[in-house]
Amino acid sequence: MQYITRKGSFDSGHRVMNECMKCFNLHGHTYLYELAFRFDTMEDIGYAIDFKEIKRVGCQWIDDMLDHGFIANPKDTVYLSAAQVEGSKIWEMSLSGKGKYCNPSVENIAREIVLAMEILFSQYKALDIAHIILHETPNCSTKCYRGSVPPEEKENFCKAREKEIRAYAKEKGIVEYDDRLI
Repeated sequence: MQYITRKGSFDSGHRVMNECMKCFNLHGHTYLYELAFRFDTMEDIGYAIDFKEIKRVGCQWIDDMLDHGFIANPKDTVYLSAAQVEGSKIWEMSLSGKGKYCNPSVENIAREIVLAMEILFSQYKALDIAHIILHETPNCSTKCYRGSVPPEEKENFCKAREKEIRAYAKEKGIVEYDDRLI
């Protein structure tokens, strides 16, 4: 088994409902991430997937869905209403089910990104998301493995998001980088 990693970043606002210190306030972060994929076979060209393909599909999905948006607990209705009135980009957390309480902590955001990558890259043979490292600040991060997301959260997320993520993946398609096959 071998691994490849693609790094990226996104800026998002959020707040942690019911937290009694300072994170209950609206605030934002520049999140840094590392997407690690595992594979055991490679294409003749010498890799399992071109890094550009990870950027074109996975990193672009993160940018399109999360960058310069508000990541929200679906029960955070006051802030969600304000963001909707303003036409802001919003990502509602889905690990607990559509519309159910789930805070946008770095741990939960990482779980949702892992599940999204699993869906986005399911069309690629011999390549699986292994884990994500998601840095919320320069000193604070989480590492989420694909298999560490509880089955109930995966089921909830898929019910809420799988159809739209598969449509996104279909729209992106797969690009062939080996000119011998074009």
